[in-house]
Amino acid sequence: MDRCIKCSVSNCKYHSNDECHAKSIEVGPHYANSSADTICVTFKAEENK
Repeated sequence: MDRCIKCSVSNCKYHSNDECHAKSIEVGPHYANSSADTICVTFKAEENK
């Protein structure tokens, strides 16, 4: 099954065509009340963007 993680953070090294291409992702923190309370721990800034 193909899976797609949508992502709009264009300055991340794993971003391509509005998708995340990291082998795995980590989202935190441990507790949240809404999506605004979460962050992508996998994010790495793209040096060329």
